[in-house]
Amino acid sequence: MKRAVAILVAFVAVAFVTVAAQAESKGEQIFKQKCAMCHIVKGKGGSIGPELTKIAAKLKEGDLKAQLENPKKKNPSTSMPSFKTLPKADMVALLGYLKTLK
Repeated sequence: MKRAVAILVAFVAVAFVTVAAQAESKGEQIFKQKCAMCHIVKGKGGSIGPELTKIAAKLKEGDLKAQLENPKKKNPSTSMPSFKTLPKADMVALLGYLKTLK
């Protein structure tokens, strides 16, 4: 019985890590498609917007989401588009990726 529980716990842990890695990968793909033309991360990307390599060390998830959904609130003259209409799953994945940038 203990062995079965240990195997189950190990399986759940592996599944959780796999799902998290897939979300990060999807979030990174979304970033590359929608953000990298303007923002630099780890030395790669555009230079129109600010460097985002360590953005998660500066902003909490709620602040990141607010910036993505309404960038003009903080900076009315920004050329950054709103991502408010980004599908929820894509927003979650993008935020998951941005949270890794510490």
